[in-house]
Amino acid sequence: MDDATGEAIALALVGIDKVWAEVRRTPWVERDLGLPVDRLPDIGEAAVAARSRRAAEALYALDRANEAFLPRELKLTHTVARLTAARMAAEADRYWLAFDPLGIGFFAMFAPTAYCGGFLLGHVGGMLAKFAFETEGDLHRYLGLLEDYARLIDQLRERTAGQARRGIRIPRPQLEQSRELVSRFRRGVTALVPSSDRLQGAGSDRAADLIRERLDRAVDPAFETLLSLLSEADYDARAPETVGIAQYPGGEALYRELVHEHTTLDVSPEQVHAQGLEQVAAVRAAMAELIREVPFEGSPSDYLAATGRDPAWRAQSSEEIEAFFNRYIERIAPLLDDVFRFKPNAPHAAAPLPEMLAGSMTFGYYDAPGPNQPAGRYLFNATNLAGGPLGNIASLNYHELVPGHHFHLASQRENEALHPVRANALFNAFNEGWAEYAATLAGELGMYQAPEERFGRLMMDAFLACRLVVDTGMNAMGWSLEEARTFMRENAFVPETEIRSESIRYSCDIPGQSLAYKIGEHFLTARREEMRARLGERFDLRDFHDAVLKPGALPLPLVAENIASATEQLVA
Repeated sequence: MDDATGEAIALALVGIDKVWAEVRRTPWVERDLGLPVDRLPDIGEAAVAARSRRAAEALYALDRANEAFLPRELKLTHTVARLTAARMAAEADRYWLAFDPLGIGFFAMFAPTAYCGGFLLGHVGGMLAKFAFETEGDLHRYLGLLEDYARLIDQLRERTAGQARRGIRIPRPQLEQSRELVSRFRRGVTALVPSSDRLQGAGSDRAADLIRERLDRAVDPAFETLLSLLSEADYDARAPETVGIAQYPGGEALYRELVHEHTTLDVSPEQVHAQGLEQVAAVRAAMAELIREVPFEGSPSDYLAATGRDPAWRAQSSEEIEAFFNRYIERIAPLLDDVFRFKPNAPHAAAPLPEMLAGSMTFGYYDAPGPNQPAGRYLFNATNLAGGPLGNIASLNYHELVPGHHFHLASQRENEALHPVRANALFNAFNEGWAEYAATLAGELGMYQAPEERFGRLMMDAFLACRLVVDTGMNAMGWSLEEARTFMRENAFVPETEIRSESIRYSCDIPGQSLAYKIGEHFLTARREEMRARLGERFDLRDFHDAVLKPGALPLPLVAENIASATEQLVA
């Protein structure tokens, strides 16, 4: 090894280690590493500014390393670390307009929203639910964590109040949902009192009483103060009717940055909007063709309504809905070895979403396996799913579990060949793009057998294509909330409750995040077909999947480089 190579590697490793030190502090990673819960996240302005300073120092170290001298795998890790550090370094400047309390790149406009404070408090509640009581010291540590929980709620309020002082107020449609969300969490604090079985090792007969007293003294008042701010007459009167990040100072420029970060591509909101309109038109044409094949007399909406009247495609209880997911898990299992060499060891399953989040989330979310949770789980919103036909559950299952999120997230975290920065990397376009690619792949493998399942897949296509249109529409092109909802009513094929919650998600919660799904899927599919064309009869789908999955989550241009490299090796 020459001196230049050695120096480049040493500098890169210093910077990478600095980034890992920051990443491992984030609540999701701490949980997944099985670290003891001794503190809760600090989302205050001072803490975010400190993290940005540390990230800037890491960025400086990384930029001193000459990438030209780095081995390929180290170069990939260096790039992932650099992008992660750059994102964290930007947090302080963005804090009052959009912040990232979970440290995963989902910049949320307002704290008391489903995908920001809702995710955060739900995650914290899950951590506390697994807290082990073995000594009296554990009881005192838990009481301290409850104080910390109250501090976290206070920080949600402090940022909301600080935004208001800067003329950044929650739009009225989101404000109604925020009050309900906070009220749900307030009512749910009783779940923070562990069962008597869990408290047996705490060393105190009064353990439960002491915990209830701490909740009454610290946590409940914090929720009350936050709710009081959201309910103030002055705040309500000055809350804007309009939505979208562009209405706030610096919002238009920040949205363009977020579009780049969430897609990892150099595309503008206008280009994404145009792609969305094209994709919506293509899905509508495919729906019309399917209805002709069935055959069915009527529109796609009529067909969906007819499906909804069929008891075979309805379910009421969580158990019945879970049975739908299990049907599709079992259906694809015999085919996985034919198309994948690289797979996770962790099992997977579906389970109901916590009640506190049910009112603010459309479908649910994937919860990755960790030391205290061996299985990757899709937490589904039983309330919303019970309200309509379930022909789309197959598509949802293949997106969220296998071969979707579970395959790439669980295998990435199990992959001991990856540096921890890579094993815990999240790039939205890769993560959601792979999950949507997986749902389409399931169709290519014959998983959507009944017409209702094929239509359900097209429903998900339509829904996600609509996101490209309405997210950019409300955040960059001056669309009103009602314009977006009208477009979704005509094209998304989801119930009104979902249209209302989803349109708020795009415009008032995590703008730009929803663009990753279809942008990522179409990018991966295009790269696959390029590989197929280059290899001809030598093309093996497992080679493509290896090239995408083994390196873990990466920006899409780097994924394309890996696929091209794998292709040339196979040609040779």
